[in-house]
Amino acid sequence: MTQRPRGEDFATPFARDRLTLLAYAMAIASGFAVAALGPAMPSLRDDLGISRAIGGLHFTAIAAGAVLVGFSVQSVTRARGRRWVFWVGGAGVAAGAAVIGLTWHPAGTLLGAVLIGITGTAMLSTSQATLSDHHPSSRAVVLTEVHTATSTGSVLPALLIGVLVFLGAGWRPAFLAPAVIVLALALAWRSVPFPPAQLEPEAGRRHRKLPRSYWFFWAAFMPSVGAEWSVAAWGAGYLVDIAGATEAAASIFMTAFFGAIAIGRFVGSRIARSVAPFPLLIGSAALALVGFLVLWGSESVAPIVASLFITGLGISVGFPLLLTLGMNTVPDRPDEASALVFISAGGSVAVAPFALGALADQIGIRAAFGVVPALFVVMVILATAGYRLSTRSDTIGSSTPNP
Repeated sequence: MTQRPRGEDFATPFARDRLTLLAYAMAIASGFAVAALGPAMPSLRDDLGISRAIGGLHFTAIAAGAVLVGFSVQSVTRARGRRWVFWVGGAGVAAGAAVIGLTWHPAGTLLGAVLIGITGTAMLSTSQATLSDHHPSSRAVVLTEVHTATSTGSVLPALLIGVLVFLGAGWRPAFLAPAVIVLALALAWRSVPFPPAQLEPEAGRRHRKLPRSYWFFWAAFMPSVGAEWSVAAWGAGYLVDIAGATEAAASIFMTAFFGAIAIGRFVGSRIARSVAPFPLLIGSAALALVGFLVLWGSESVAPIVASLFITGLGISVGFPLLLTLGMNTVPDRPDEASALVFISAGGSVAVAPFALGALADQIGIRAAFGVVPALFVVMVILATAGYRLSTRSDTIGSSTPNP
């Protein structure tokens, strides 16, 4: 029988209050801003006259902001509190997206991407830690649902940009949508209180190390996020270059991938109420691998779109389940555990889309996509190692002093 992870109680009822819904709604705005670059990339490259490698730097810029926040958000939260970080983060996401939509030079669009990475990561990290504290007995459910909300936001730009390009309005108006969402939330729910952060003083934190099991899960974010972002960033380009789709059609077709992620996380949050995170993670990784192999071997639109959907379903729960597994190893330190994963995930985003884009410039996008199946395999290996350690004596390591 699979061991039930620490911190999970499948029998406890789960209720969504105003704080939970606020976090979900802000995650939609953040997901929109981050995901919009993928379906917009063919049109953005045409407008700015840039290569795939420079296009990939926009994802690197988002990731650079995420890594910076992973190192610093605990100090900011300690000084200003969760509520301040959450709202400033949401405002920054809206501003960064607007900068991209209003700028006609790559320096400006890269600046907007950095701003999205910094503020969006700070907001999401704070949301994850807050929800983990707010629903301690339903951590897998609430973390999967907040990422379902992010994925819901990720679906919208692929459809909106495709329609706008088809109608001749261009891709740029879509990047103003996050500002509309954040403004509406500020008007309706700006007074919602946040629970205080669980942060140790700096001196005390230096004397406690995280368990080895946490670091294996932390490392598993690199290939998991790398695979997701590689497909998200270059899926539209793959449809254009390999299947001969138009830019507008390719953007709309990417709705299959982003929509599958949203559906997968919605369904996964239900399954997580009765199935432990680790076996659910392994099953989803296998599904993603099968879907991608079909995509990689296809040359026409229909099978590529279908396999994008299957791949998205498999990828969907990777991040929230890895986060749940990592947080379960240190349930008393949610802010630290949540912040650190963005160093791993952000580093992967910084490397994977840019490297795949640069490789595609040299050998073609189809050959470059060959790195994605390997990323799925590496993720499973690292997660399995972390899970085996977490079910042994290492699970008490969160209180082990540094030598």
